[in-house]
Amino acid sequence: NQHYHKISAMLEDFGVRVALLTGSTKTMERREIYKELADGSINVVIGTHALIQEQVAFKKLGLVIIDEQHRFGVVQRLALINKGDRPDILAMTATPIPRSLALTVYGDTALSEIRHLPAGRKPIKSYWKTSSQLDEVYSLMRQQLAEGFQIYAVTPLISESET
Repeated sequence: NQHYHKISAMLEDFGVRVALLTGSTKTMERREIYKELADGSINVVIGTHALIQEQVAFKKLGLVIIDEQHRFGVVQRLALINKGDRPDILAMTATPIPRSLALTVYGDTALSEIRHLPAGRKPIKSYWKTSSQLDEVYSLMRQQLAEGFQIYAVTPLISESET
């Protein structure tokens, strides 16, 4: 929603049609978005995993921007990319997860880095710990939660499973 509102406001003076497609999009609106994506009436669509559904077809998908790319698995990212004819891809992450790093070393991926935080943002501290340090990690998590902070943990998922 945040991206949709910001991008819509930026592009409205240029006559660019922007739509929002999420799992909570109402059925009638969803059908209209599907139709307008397929016929090219919508120029930009912002969305969630709803964009990788089979019913979503693009007239000419040229650019895919994936924010917080760690939330998309390899198969999901490929499903979105395959909706176009070799679209350009920008995958963004604030968390240097192993897959992102491996793609820059072994894949066909270039790395761009934003080195300055937006005004007013505090720096984020990232840590790497081994399983033998798990008690220390849990203790720090409990402390941060007790102080009213949120926790964001990144863990590897090799393949989808019920667990």
